[in-house]
Amino acid sequence: MRIIIGVDGSHASGVACELVASRTWPIGTRVALVGATEPVLDLTGLTPPTADLRETKHEALGLILDDRAETLRATGLGIETTIEAGRAGEVLIDKANESFADLIVVGSRGRGPLTSAVLGSVSAHLVDHAPCPVLVARSPSITRMLLATDGTPSSRSIPRILAAWGNAFRGLPVEVLSVAQPDAFVTPWSTSGDVEFSPLTLHEAIAEGVADELMELGFHSAAVSRAGDTTKLIVSEGREWGADLIVTGSRGIGTLHRLVSGSVAHDVLTRARSSVLVVRGGVPAPLTRALASAALA
Repeated sequence: MRIIIGVDGSHASGVACELVASRTWPIGTRVALVGATEPVLDLTGLTPPTADLRETKHEALGLILDDRAETLRATGLGIETTIEAGRAGEVLIDKANESFADLIVVGSRGRGPLTSAVLGSVSAHLVDHAPCPVLVARSPSITRMLLATDGTPSSRSIPRILAAWGNAFRGLPVEVLSVAQPDAFVTPWSTSGDVEFSPLTLHEAIAEGVADELMELGFHSAAVSRAGDTTKLIVSEGREWGADLIVTGSRGIGTLHRLVSGSVAHDVLTRARSSVLVVRGGVPAPLTRALASAALA
């Protein structure tokens, strides 16, 4: 397994490293600590940085990467470090594509929905564009997990991806939540008492199906369903359940479309207080093979 951690010297990126160090990853897992030296401008935005300033930033970031690497090596993980010039989000995505990464982990600076919408956010950019799952760490440990599913391919792939990551998240109590939006399946021929077309009945079945699959894969899970606003219910259920990790899928609709129509994964990311794992697409081929090998062992 290959994991990329974004490191910038902030407390938030330190939390991301601590969270990775706290989990038990498959044998042979490689972790790349990646730093980005972004362009430096003066307050007018007109003066390019001097060579000395660029070198100073590079050296300072290198020392931080070395320090984080030593901590992670103590857990038995294989560690490499790299510093690239460019915007952090793009650097991490390029590195993920080059190395066929299975997971990107970054910290969260807790800007909140309004500021993130105006200034942008590395984590939000990754959720929209990364080629693999993205874990945004807000605490250094995980004790309970809420898995939100709606039956789409990205959310349906979550159990198999978690299983392919070995014991990283096994042993945690998991609550599987599926949210029905009221009026989601109203048809001209259905009535308010029509059970067959009840949105809540459908989402009960979705949650139970995912919970059953998790149980078969070695997780401890229970299913719940709710009706109402999807993002609000995911965030509130996670808080009530005591989850310090919320897992959800993403349809990868991209930044522009998300700004117009919204994205549940992005909204959960900006509103939740817990760590958030966003899974995009289906199960990658390397993970599928790893899962099949584990099943045969």
